[in-house]
Amino acid sequence: MNWQDMLRNHWPYKLGAFFIVFLLWLDLTAGERQSQEVLTRLVIDVQDSAWVLQDAPREVATTFQGRNRDLLALIGNDPEVRIGIREVTGPVMRVNLDPDQVVYDRDQGVRATLVVPTSIELQFEQLAERRVPVIADLVTVPAMGFTVMRPLLVEPDSVTIRGGASQVETIRQVSTRRVSLEELQYAVMRDVPLEVPAGTRGIEIYPPSVLVTVPVDSLVVRQVRLPVRATGSAAGRVRVQPDSVDVVVRGAAAAVRRQLDSVAWVTVQVDAVPTGPQLAPVVVELSTGGFVSASSRPEEVTVRPEGS
Repeated sequence: MNWQDMLRNHWPYKLGAFFIVFLLWLDLTAGERQSQEVLTRLVIDVQDSAWVLQDAPREVATTFQGRNRDLLALIGNDPEVRIGIREVTGPVMRVNLDPDQVVYDRDQGVRATLVVPTSIELQFEQLAERRVPVIADLVTVPAMGFTVMRPLLVEPDSVTIRGGASQVETIRQVSTRRVSLEELQYAVMRDVPLEVPAGTRGIEIYPPSVLVTVPVDSLVVRQVRLPVRATGSAAGRVRVQPDSVDVVVRGAAAAVRRQLDSVAWVTVQVDAVPTGPQLAPVVVELSTGGFVSASSRPEEVTVRPEGS
């Protein structure tokens, strides 16, 4: 029998024997005591309301002693190093670290023996706050036959930012998180979180979100017959033909209704009496803006001297 046959024969028994040996070794080593270095999250509680923490390490290394099985359980429970700062004495403070500041389950049979580094440097800045406007960063696409009315409505339209003075001074406005809304056929309201401006840190925003309303209206076309009036220094010495025109108004339905309610005539500007028939453009003065356009048919009328 060669060595290959020895490996092939009775391999399930051999594998089982190896597994039993491994379990025995694991049981023996699990009870051994040893030291283990664990990356530990650093939690800093600044209780001095006049200052804000600007820079500090996120983690330190803590050495624990105990049995292997307990050390493995400890790692899964995320120990922390907690530091309370009751009073900030200046922009830079050095704080000592020791094992008593390590928070973990002390019933697990392990003990914190060392924290590295033994001290850390904390950087503070005096707290400042200001009120800044909010910009709604929404991408809005109306459905066919509809339009989005601008500006979007934001409530509240300004918020309070708090943080280190040097950071707060650079912020002129805050924006909402970008939101895309498509195929809009009616007004939409969304509670949208606010974004801390890029490149800043340690900034709090209150309130953290705003209510954004996207007004949507249908697009309509309306036509009305309106009289033509001459205006200008020579208006009383001329006559206009035709004396009325069709006015076509296009835009958001509500704005078109307001426009038609407020316009009673159209005008032509006449600053001098012409020697004969002369074409002049018709002016449709809009009383609402942004969502309405208007044009006359015809676009020009004839101006003649009175009595001609």
